[in-house]
Formats: sequence, C-alpha cells, structure tokens
Amino acid sequence: MKCRYCDQIFPENADTVLNYFHHIQINHYDVLTDNDKTMHDIRDNMIKSKKEYDTLKKKIGDSDLIFNQKNLDV
Repeated sequence: MKCRYCDQIFPENADTVLNYFHHIQINHYDVLTDNDKTMHDIRDNMIKSKKEYDTLKKKIGDSDLIFNQKNLDV
C-alpha cells in the first residue's frame, strides 16, 4: 500500500491499515480535508475504545461468559 500524500510504501501484512492510519496522523493530518479529519478522528476514537475494551476484557473477563454462567441453572 502506498501513501497517497507521500512516497512511503507499507508492506502488506495484518498491520498495514493501522500503520497507514498512524502514518497519516503523524505526517499528514494537517493536509486532510475537514471531512477526512472528521473520519480520521472517528476512527481514532474507535481504535482507542477497542483497546480499552480489550484491556478491560482481559482484566475482568468476558461478560458474556459471566452472564451465561450465572444463568446456567435457569
């Protein structure tokens, strides 16, 4: 994948999109259009939310499993 704002090329792997996203944020955020900035900010919030959810899930366990265990006798 090639950056549309510079000549950097990202190797195709599982982290390509995330690497490209961070590259845009660090190097090209100031040249994005207002709509692109809005979409970028939304994606950034979604990524942060997912990381927080994954951390919480590891810390307290999967809520679905806890719920199902409590209602197993019903």
